Order: sequence, then structure tokens, then C-alpha cells
Amino acid sequence: MSELKTFQNKNLTLDYLMIDNQAKSSIVLLHGYGANMKDLAGLASINPFFKNFNWYFPDGIIKVPIGPFMTGKAWFPIDMELLNQAMMNGGYEHLFADHVPEGLEESSLAIQDFLESVVDSPYLLGGFSQGSMLANYLTFEKDCSPEALLLLSSTLVAKSRWESRLSTSSWGKPIFQSHGISDQVLPISMARELRDTFKAYHRDLSYHEFPGGHEIPPVVLQELINFIKNKVG
Repeated sequence: MSELKTFQNKNLTLDYLMIDNQAKSSIVLLHGYGANMKDLAGLASINPFFKNFNWYFPDGIIKVPIGPFMTGKAWFPIDMELLNQAMMNGGYEHLFADHVPEGLEESSLAIQDFLESVVDSPYLLGGFSQGSMLANYLTFEKDCSPEALLLLSSTLVAKSRWESRLSTSSWGKPIFQSHGISDQVLPISMARELRDTFKAYHRDLSYHEFPGGHEIPPVVLQELINFIKNKVG
């Protein structure tokens, strides 16, 4: 059964979509910039195996423009002027790797509270694009403890700070990472750097590149199903 629900604490109100399969484990997925809580919900029904999990899809905490008279949701704002400058000057690859984006900390606190208050353990945590950055941040900066980390089209955020946390974190559960070779939004080079950083700190990583862009193609979905079956069950 799919339900739209609301989680409220003293600081904010967070809408979320829940698919309750009366399961003992859950999967929490965070959407990308400009999407909303319904964007990834279709993944819950792509394979009968996924009925072994309850699913949670939180809605981004800020509204962002995505077109004329249209808005979407996001976890933190993106400075479009800075983005354009970075792309023109060839520094786009390190746009997120050099610092913690403004607003990421606030979103991480909101989702951390959501995980602790709403989602029953054990759970898997992941997301697409900006949502995957937040999932990564929650795991290594906020000491959340998912049974697995699912990073779809992700990238490095605040590399030096994150590496320091990665080197001391006791969290060592499996990680799934996928990325399109032709991704024009988050370059493949930074995905490979993220991959190499995980490997340098001996994490259990399943890494998958595919011939495509900023997307989740069928080949990745099948690899994701196999990963969860084999690593988490």
C-alpha cells in the first residue's frame, strides 16, 4: 500500500511517500535536484524481490524553479551563476568536491531525524544525483548506519573533510555505485575519483559504469537488484 505521509519535528515539516509491504527491512531513497518524492517510487515495483522491503521516499526540503511557473524539490540550492562559470572555466568537476554545499548540513539533520524517528531498522539508504550526495554525507558525516549505501550518479562532496571521516568511520557495509560515462551533469571523472577513494579505504564497493548519461538505465536496475539480493538479501 502506498501512502503520502508527513513527518514533523520542531524545525520543519517533511512530506514523504511510503510503500508499506509489511516487511522487516526498508529502503530509503532520496531524489535528485528538481524532482520530488514520487520520482524514484517506480523502483519499488520493478521486481517482485523488492516486495521484501518497505520503501520510503522523502520530499526535498526546499523548492527550486525548474521552468516557467514550475517548481521542483531539492536538498540544497545550486548557484546557477557559479555553475555556469565553473563549466565555462573548466572547473566544474570540482564544484562540489572542494566544499560542503550550503544547505547540505540542514538537509542531513532533517533526514537523520526522519531516519531515527520514522524508519524502522534495518534499512538501506541511497539516492540519485544530489540525493546520493546527501546519502553519502549522512553515512560518513552523521554516523547513520544503513545496511547498504546506494549511490546512483553520485559525486565527491567536500573531499578532504569526507576522506578524514571515511578514514575513521567504523561503518563498513556494502556500497553500490553507478554512473554514466557520458554524464553531462556530474562528470564521470569525479565518480571514478569517488570510487577510488572508497577502494583506498577498503570499502566493500560494487561499481558500475554504463554507456549513457545522467540516468538510471535498465542495466543499472538489474545490477542494483543483484547487489541487494547478494549483499543484503
